[in-house]
Amino acid sequence: MAKLILVGLPLGNIEDITLRVFNSLFTASCIAAEDTRNYLKIKSIAKERFSDKFPDINFENKPELISYREENHEAASKRIIEKILQGNDVHLMSDAGMPAISDPGFRLVEECLKHGIEIDVLPSATAVDTALVLSGLPTDKFCFIGFLPRQESKILKTIDAASEFTIIYYESPYRIQKTLQIIAKKYPNAQVALCNDLTKKFQKIIRGNVVETVERLKDNKIQGEWVGVLRVNR
Repeated sequence: MAKLILVGLPLGNIEDITLRVFNSLFTASCIAAEDTRNYLKIKSIAKERFSDKFPDINFENKPELISYREENHEAASKRIIEKILQGNDVHLMSDAGMPAISDPGFRLVEECLKHGIEIDVLPSATAVDTALVLSGLPTDKFCFIGFLPRQESKILKTIDAASEFTIIYYESPYRIQKTLQIIAKKYPNAQVALCNDLTKKFQKIIRGNVVETVERLKDNKIQGEWVGVLRVNR
């Protein structure tokens, strides 16, 4: 029976690719990608870096590409489900990491399950677990809350609800300072680890008291992808 296969791509360093994911890049007949240009870029880099190690793979394979993202979910998911019901596996890839984690892929999984379609996963690390173990904060109980709300009251309400856990959240470079300033008002002694561009050449981890960390951010160029790991009660 044909499946929807969730393909976990490396977070940033292509050398973290698994053998199963590498095989998926070059042998899948149909790929649904968050950004098809990004898929082609990763495929090109992987071919350049590793082609000599896999002489039996056809590196010229050109799968059918489907653009799948939040904005076109309705039309794209219908097309993907039709492909699977016709007997074709569809490999789903986000831009990096695991599809369906703070990503519209979970909606596609829901739709496929409604149609009795089997789901499979080619696993990879995620920014969630990578940031957690890098943070130096307790890992026995943690809560991933995705992107925090924008309003101050809702940010604090969300933090309050998870205050007994180590909290992991995603944040844009444009809001990272403002969010910490809001948290610092209520939890000035909270401990935080800010993880930037995980696994990439210029990976950066900023650890410390939340108030001190706000000050340290003023001396850093804030860009790229950020993951916050926060502990308000220890």
